[in-house]
Amino acid sequence: MKINLFYLLIFIIPLRTLGQTKSDDFPITAPNYSQYSLKRSYPQIKGRVVNWSANDLQEIKIKYSLVNIGNPMQSSYHIKLDQDGSFLITLPDKLPNRQIWFTFGDYVYTCLYSDEYLEITFDLDKLKKKLVYMTGDGLKFGGKDGDKNRIMNEYILFNKRYNENFSGKISSLATEDNDYIAKLDSIFAFQQQINKKFYTEFSNTYQTLIDGETKSSYYAKKLKYLFRNSIQVDTISELLTPVYSISNDSHEYFQFLNYYMQGVGFKKTKKKFSFINLALYYDEVLPSFYADLLKLQFEDRDIKEQCKLYKQLRPTLHTDWSKDYLDSQIKALARKIAQIDSISAASAILQPKNSTLGKLIIKTGSGSSLYIDQHKSGEDLLKTLKAVFAEKLVIIDLWATWCIPCIQAMPSSKKLHAESQVAELPIEFVYLCTSSGSNEQKWQNKVLELNQPGTHIFVDSKVVTEIMNIFDKGGFPSYILLTPRGQYDYKSISSIQGLSLDLLKQKLL
Repeated sequence: MKINLFYLLIFIIPLRTLGQTKSDDFPITAPNYSQYSLKRSYPQIKGRVVNWSANDLQEIKIKYSLVNIGNPMQSSYHIKLDQDGSFLITLPDKLPNRQIWFTFGDYVYTCLYSDEYLEITFDLDKLKKKLVYMTGDGLKFGGKDGDKNRIMNEYILFNKRYNENFSGKISSLATEDNDYIAKLDSIFAFQQQINKKFYTEFSNTYQTLIDGETKSSYYAKKLKYLFRNSIQVDTISELLTPVYSISNDSHEYFQFLNYYMQGVGFKKTKKKFSFINLALYYDEVLPSFYADLLKLQFEDRDIKEQCKLYKQLRPTLHTDWSKDYLDSQIKALARKIAQIDSISAASAILQPKNSTLGKLIIKTGSGSSLYIDQHKSGEDLLKTLKAVFAEKLVIIDLWATWCIPCIQAMPSSKKLHAESQVAELPIEFVYLCTSSGSNEQKWQNKVLELNQPGTHIFVDSKVVTEIMNIFDKGGFPSYILLTPRGQYDYKSISSIQGLSLDLLKQKLL
């Protein structure tokens, strides 16, 4: 595939000619990154609150989402402030410029880049007067990563000011459009003009990092087009770009590079698919450091199978840093598996009990009841739900263990479940998981991993399909309300994230 001349002149050349920068960022895609990584320590973030009261420290909740190389794309964590108004986060890996989406109570939402050591000061007197989005008065960055975080958040705001509709332009592109690449080049040519304007205003500081993010975003969108249209490129090098951060943009780039290499490149070999065969193929056609990065994208949605997969992949890795990263992932998965097994052992019913909902196999202390469905039709299951939960409001969640949006929505329904219990409302949460693409053990592992309270039923895919057809539902997740009057409402809920307790209270009337 020939490189578009417009793209070459407008996008690539400006990135190279403006490549001088005051930052010393080192790409994770460099052949000698392993040697560089040996000198690195685990990045830390030290937070400090000033002008606080004891009540403030109790009320402020801190949440942060850490972007990963592989899947899931982000891992979310919650921490509390210490009694002196401070906190310390030590990252689990030595990865460069780890992007973190950080929420400080109701006062601050910002984007962090954790590379070495970052100090953050929160001035509550100022924050109570005006909330901060990305950067502003009352939020101060310090430490070795301080200037980087100030500049990168200024860049986010600068982009919103001068290229506000960037995401909308990207979303409007259709991969079936023959002019997709030309339109994509035009969008990113304009983005590069915005970048140049920013560099002029901020003296080219962290240009390498910003250019790297921009390129990752561009290549991700280009790969999406090539993958969806099964287009072969002349050389693999056309698809490779240096990556300086572990961010949403670089994650999307690695993700679509993996999709493309698997769905277009490996498919052409006619070899039987297995993750090991795919790993060997990557070793043949990619530089070793890119091959390792793509292997870290391999995923099995079952936590125990994922751990086995990582152990199989480890001998195929070439770089020391990727082996260290995989080892940390294996340890983290092992801890989760031990926790799941502990819950299962403590909660398992040795002699399964039958009920009208199905065969009860587990009841956990956290409020999860797991059943194996024994109904022959979707209509029969719906009648049973109506009888068992008479005069209650029931939120029915149709989902699959392999469905990422389904799993991402679970924390929202868990929050609603907790709120309804505190309010002592007659509301039940029922999760119907399809057997399609899964099995009982994977389903059980996932429910216990999520620690999701409610009634969980593993349902034959035929029965789930019947229910979805009855209510004209087209995919997962899908939601249905069963009202206290025994009526099924299949239109009120399109997304569990947008559902509130107040809306559910109205449905109880």
